[in-house]
Amino acid sequence: MIDPPEDSEAVRVQIAEITTVIMRKTFFDCMRSYIDNLVNICKALCMDPYGEVIIEGTRAIAALSRAGGDQLIHFCEPMGRALFTAFVHKHAKVRMAGLRALFDVLCTGIWKNSVFVFEAMIGFRDPNLVAIKEFYDPSTKVNYFAMFVVDRSIATRKCFYQTIAKCLIDLPDKIDHEGRLFPYLISGLFDENTDICNMCYELIEEIGLRHEEYPENEVKLRELKQFGFKSEWTYDGLITDDKVTLPAPIVTRPRLGSRILVRSYVRRYLKALYKELADWIEISQERAVKLLMYSICYVEEFMTQYMDHLLVAIYKAIQNKENKIV
Repeated sequence: MIDPPEDSEAVRVQIAEITTVIMRKTFFDCMRSYIDNLVNICKALCMDPYGEVIIEGTRAIAALSRAGGDQLIHFCEPMGRALFTAFVHKHAKVRMAGLRALFDVLCTGIWKNSVFVFEAMIGFRDPNLVAIKEFYDPSTKVNYFAMFVVDRSIATRKCFYQTIAKCLIDLPDKIDHEGRLFPYLISGLFDENTDICNMCYELIEEIGLRHEEYPENEVKLRELKQFGFKSEWTYDGLITDDKVTLPAPIVTRPRLGSRILVRSYVRRYLKALYKELADWIEISQERAVKLLMYSICYVEEFMTQYMDHLLVAIYKAIQNKENKIV
């Protein structure tokens, strides 16, 4: 928002606090008649120029989302887009406030509209659609998830990975979004901060455990566990965990559920990784090659079906004499 009607920042903070109280204390049945106005007020607060107003606005929009639930399904995308102002704010506490409100907003659009919020957050463009409007009104797509991965604040990056994990564990329609979210969570394994690396490893293991415990998956995986199935590459179990050196923070072979999940989605981003390996920006090359390495740690022998393109990409990376890390 530019030039809000109320000039005083202190007054706008008070308005935001009153709005939050209304959202938290009022029965949703009493708010239903005014839902358009209430959503617009919350969106305006989240897009305010002043950081403290944005923080209070994110609390208000989260409270409204929890109160309305799936009755706000058609407001999910505009409410999610309203949080983007918080995501790019210069103060870390404002960016974290936006992340904390994201899960509650996504819960209002489960099974239908939450996917539009994720597509907007990763700057997704459907290659099969021609945006006629952009011929005369060009637009820019921003990958907010990628911005959080390289955020300068350790606390913000930690909050980002926790939010991603919460979506993968608790969001009812999480299966629709796992392919988009998992690569970013794996990226946390090679974060600059060791605590974040260890936290992401534990989060992936927890998500894998939940995957194993689902009733439909528990039946499928029961035989693998009971018969102690050994993969071919282990030579019938002769190659044990202590004989394989895995990159930190992976201290032991990832659990079965984690490996199966990464296998399911690695094919979606492998080709993009190969392109990034040939990028002229060094930091992009390094992140791509690390993501590839950690993905292989989880995918294991399943990677053999991609060997033709994988080996070519690895050969090109090895021939990179300018960047020794790659």
